[in-house]
Amino acid sequence: MSMAWVFQGGKKNIAVTSVTLVNNTALVTDVTVGTGKRWLLISVKITNPDSVTRNCYIIHYKESAKTNLVTRLADATNLASGATFHVPSFQSTTSQTSAKMPFIMDAGETLSILWEAGGASAGGVDADGLVVEYMEIDL
Repeated sequence: MSMAWVFQGGKKNIAVTSVTLVNNTALVTDVTVGTGKRWLLISVKITNPDSVTRNCYIIHYKESAKTNLVTRLADATNLASGATFHVPSFQSTTSQTSAKMPFIMDAGETLSILWEAGGASAGGVDADGLVVEYMEIDL
């Protein structure tokens, strides 16, 4: 007989996504809670790897089709080249707003992360430009 340790709050996950920004082009990355799951969203980190300042947003939708906007979780305006911002504990000097965390999301709900176009630029890549930390609970 084997014994397994179980944390009743769920399984902690850290989803790391590479971000590639292109000259004067917006980027949208969607993260959707899987079927039969519930997330306790702990934190989100966004990096601007471009050579110009960009505005970035984290938007919460009721579903992956993104027809029902629930709330804008965070805004970072004028995020400088190479800068990051963190929700909930910001570590940058940009103009920012943020919803309270942790934040509960049910199956099908989507976080849409937007990097607005920033004008003529060199573009850029960051291997961990988007990091989402959450507890995943099986329903």
